[in-house]
Amino acid sequence: MIEPLHKINKPETLAQIAYKSLRNSILSFKLKQNIIYNEMSVAQELGLSRTPVREALLRLSSEGLVTFLPRKGFIVTSYTEEEIEEVFELRIILESSVIRKVASKISPGDFDKLREYIEIQHKAATENDYHGFMLSDRAFHKTFFELAGNCKLMEIMENFQDICHMIGVCYLKVAGFYEKVILDHEAILKSVETGDADKAEAAIVNHINRVKDAVIEAVSAES
Repeated sequence: MIEPLHKINKPETLAQIAYKSLRNSILSFKLKQNIIYNEMSVAQELGLSRTPVREALLRLSSEGLVTFLPRKGFIVTSYTEEEIEEVFELRIILESSVIRKVASKISPGDFDKLREYIEIQHKAATENDYHGFMLSDRAFHKTFFELAGNCKLMEIMENFQDICHMIGVCYLKVAGFYEKVILDHEAILKSVETGDADKAEAAIVNHINRVKDAVIEAVSAES
């Protein structure tokens, strides 16, 4: 019997390569807020022509990660207090629903994965590695969406997490907040372990509101 052929993955377009590179630079804070970037200069740094870089920036703009400035270039998007409130309001709606669903069906192996992310956060906090801390924070929250098994919610959360990632770095500037986030994550995990959906929802809402207040405090201090 003839073995079936494996499908060959199509090579990425230059626009996709540019998008991934720029998105990674934004989320790792190599591209910083409040700096105007020139498209041509960025294209030259990436070793690409302007066209794929422009396509990538248009996609990033549609996802809320960059903002175009006519005749000037582009900046990494900053968010107003009102926009931050809206983002966290949506987070509460999404995550409280997901945590209730997960609380009734999580397995011991899933707990191990979530505990591992908390341990990574402990390490990142001691090293003042805010990028590593944010990545593990993101993975912790994303895991609940994966466990809920709702593909549509996952699609929404993927892009939404990028915005939360950009906003979230602000709260790490608030003294002692690394530890508060870790304690919140431990409380969330403990409440999920009990299988009590009400306690799990209360824990995630408390955490999201705490982060929101810290972000707004940090943004207010800078303005």
